[in-house]
Order: sequence, then structure tokens, then C-alpha cells
Amino acid sequence: MFSVISINELERMIKAGEDLVFIDLRRAGEYEAFHFPGAVNIPYQLLNQERLMPYRGSLLVFGCEHGGKSMRAARDLNRRGFRTASLGCGIPTRKPD
Repeated sequence: MFSVISINELERMIKAGEDLVFIDLRRAGEYEAFHFPGAVNIPYQLLNQERLMPYRGSLLVFGCEHGGKSMRAARDLNRRGFRTASLGCGIPTRKPD
């Protein structure tokens, strides 16, 4: 089962040094406008199991514009044996103040 997490939970996990990889599912232009430090950009249309194999042992946290694609990615890849979570609220389009 995958979990749905908030931005605050994600920040807590990162500060605690948890073994996770944040996968930003938005298009390259959206990613370049703003992304979380350390995020890996794999647009949803290009997402496949092979691209994620280097991160197989880590918790994969998916994020997208509003949360729908990240939920689908987390669910589908969890069914394939990956440890996954979804950022439920979506990714801000610009750096928060």
C-alpha cells in the first residue's frame, strides 16, 4: 500500500535523512520554473519501471501539478513492488515565500 503525504511530511522525512527520491512528474518547463532541491524530473508520459530501477531500494515520492498523476504513479508502481508515496497536494508552481 502506498501513502499520501503532505509537503510538511516530505520536509520532515528529508530532514530526518530518510532514504527517499522525489520524482517530479511535471513537464520539463514546469520543473525548471520551480522544483524541490534534489528532485528527479521524469515527466509522467515518460515514466516506466526501467527508469526507476536505479532508485529501487528507496522510497519513491511522486509529485505532479495537482496530485492525480502522482497518485496513479504511486499506486501502479507500488503494485509492481516499489515502495511509494504521493505528494497529495501537488507541487507549487513557484517557490513558496
